[in-house]
Amino acid sequence: MRDEELLQMRAALEANKRRLTDLRARVQREAEGQTRSHELAHTFGRHSTNWTKAHEAEFQHRLAVGLGKHANEIGALEAKIRRQEAAIRARHLKKARRARPS
Repeated sequence: MRDEELLQMRAALEANKRRLTDLRARVQREAEGQTRSHELAHTFGRHSTNWTKAHEAEFQHRLAVGLGKHANEIGALEAKIRRQEAAIRARHLKKARRARPS
């Protein structure tokens, strides 16, 4: 026997988790793109790199700013995910209590 409502609840939970992951990834991509678009010091020589400590500091700053701009949306999604997980747990407990012999 399949519980269609439970399947819908799980699908909605997974969709919201994907939305949260996608939002965080988008903010990270934007921060990296903005960091790479600025001229920061590069290293030269045998152990040269195109990502220096200055780049990392700039990236972390831009990431924090980007996450701050989306803090309400991220917080709302995280709260929604917690509520959905709690509802799914409650549903499982309810189903287990019904199935338990008296």
